Amino acid sequence: MRYEMKMKTIALAAVAALLVACPAAAQQKKAKQKQAAPAATQQQATPQAPITATPTPEDPYAAEGGEATAAPDTSGRRTSLESRMILKVINPDDARAVLEKKVLELGGFPILVEDAALVLKVPPEKLSELIAFIAEQGLVLEKTLERADLTQEIARLEGQLKSKKEMLGRLRGFFDDSNTEATLRIEQTMTEIVAEIEQIKGQLRVAEERSKWAIVDISFRFHERDRIVYVNSPFEWLNSVSLDRFLGDF
Repeated sequence: MRYEMKMKTIALAAVAALLVACPAAAQQKKAKQKQAAPAATQQQATPQAPITATPTPEDPYAAEGGEATAAPDTSGRRTSLESRMILKVINPDDARAVLEKKVLELGGFPILVEDAALVLKVPPEKLSELIAFIAEQGLVLEKTLERADLTQEIARLEGQLKSKKEMLGRLRGFFDDSNTEATLRIEQTMTEIVAEIEQIKGQLRVAEERSKWAIVDISFRFHERDRIVYVNSPFEWLNSVSLDRFLGDF
């Protein structure tokens, strides 16, 4: 009897211990959940860095409305510029002398000087200034400007020149292992390649020269007066009048 009572007491004590332990465990679990919840909330609330698209460079050739506002950027391009002008002047000799002096001041030089024509070379960046100065010397009857892109042509010539030089170098290596007949054929081929190289070099020099200088071709228009032939007049006062001076002032 005592044994049964003792076992019941132990069982009741165990049940009581379990009842006490379960609420404590539940409270600890709730506390952990409460601690984890703010962390999760903080992670959700942390704003992510905004994803921004890579800005595209602004188009320098178009403004509002799609109208072009700037000239194309030609940096790195090889271009040739040639302007032709017809200029009406009173005295072509004086105009020609003034223009020759001006082109020297701008770093250029004349390449053709004639009575009714003048061809000038000037650095490309000085072309606009020279054309404006020419227009001040008389009446511009006609003006044109031609622009040609030489970038591809120069690159093509440079590539051909490099290829020909490499071919010439490979042919030189065949001399050691060739007989007399083969050597003659190699020399003939090398002679042809050397001629081609010199031709390409000449074309390349011309293209590079065109890209370094702008050309202005000027044609003068003027009215040539006939020489006045003097005759004696029966009126003495008329013989004393200087018609050259009178017409010049007029």
